[in-house]
Amino acid sequence: MHTSLRTTLMLCALIGLLLIGGPVSVAAPAGQGQNLLVNPSFEGGFRQTSRSSHCSDGWNPWYYHEGTGSKYFEPEWKVIQRPEDDGSDDIRSRLLDGNQSLQWFNTYALHRAGIWQRVKVPANAKVTFSIWVQILSAQENHWVAGQMVSGTDSLGNYQAQAGIDPTGWEPAGQVMNPPANVVWSGSVWDTQTKAPDGTNQWVRVEVSTQAQGEYVTVWVKGWNQWAFRYEATFVDNASLVATPVRVVAKAVPIKPTNTPLPTETPLPTATPTNTPTNTPTPTITPTPTNTATPTFTPTFTPEPTITHTPTPFPTPIPTRRPTRTPIAVNAAGAALPTGGLDSGDSTGLAIVAAVSIVALTAGLFIGKKLAKRPEKRPL
Repeated sequence: MHTSLRTTLMLCALIGLLLIGGPVSVAAPAGQGQNLLVNPSFEGGFRQTSRSSHCSDGWNPWYYHEGTGSKYFEPEWKVIQRPEDDGSDDIRSRLLDGNQSLQWFNTYALHRAGIWQRVKVPANAKVTFSIWVQILSAQENHWVAGQMVSGTDSLGNYQAQAGIDPTGWEPAGQVMNPPANVVWSGSVWDTQTKAPDGTNQWVRVEVSTQAQGEYVTVWVKGWNQWAFRYEATFVDNASLVATPVRVVAKAVPIKPTNTPLPTETPLPTATPTNTPTNTPTPTITPTPTNTATPTFTPTFTPEPTITHTPTPFPTPIPTRRPTRTPIAVNAAGAALPTGGLDSGDSTGLAIVAAVSIVALTAGLFIGKKLAKRPEKRPL
């Protein structure tokens, strides 16, 4: 019962909201971020920056001057304020929103000038700078619906741009030219700020880049080609939004930890295929053919034929010694019975002794020859 009553009340409240004619605020979309500028709406205070100029707090004036004889001159900066009585149509047309805006202008002179602000941002973040501009360029007075407007045919070719210095350079004074590394938006020309009814209108310019650190410097520049009576730039409602770089992008390079590297190990498997091709080196084993060198040693064996040399020696003539009686010895080394030797026995002993002497002499001769012969080693 209580649940149905609560549901009925919620439905009634929703229907009531839908019936209300006023606007309903909606949360900013994700990623749009927070405006990082100081005094982006130019609604805050302002200060005097020169004898005749005042600039909104948070912003700094700059202008280009080439020195003596320069064709560019210092303009004046002025804060537009809505009067208590709401002011004229012309004053209200110079305010995009709120009660204040900022302008810089010259009369009958050329200028290249604007404003800048240095801002701290997340390191290396993507930054987007935008600002609303209005241009007044006229050779003479032109009024439409109580508003001074740019001329129809005679325009000073006035243009305005927004820029970002990603390095965050901070100028030291007012006289300068923005650095070359500023990233500029496209130009807005005086003809583009004229409404179809002839009045001047506001145009939004925008530029994006990536910071190269923790600071960026935003720039606004306006300049004219012809020195007409009225040459002015009005600015209001600026914005600088930073989108931090996601850490996920840094994790991408870590993916080289993929194990495909170990898959390259098949290279070692290829090496065995190469090693068999090296096996032909064992064919060099014909080196064992050098073992044939021992075959040269048999060639020296014929030298023992020198054994025929003993033939020249004369055979010794045995002499009988009657004073001693030789003792006969048998083959076993035993002495024979001493019964005396007959002539046949003595003759046999003489022959045996002679042969023994010849054999001994021949052996000594051959031994000396062999000892003197140089030793031949196998190759």
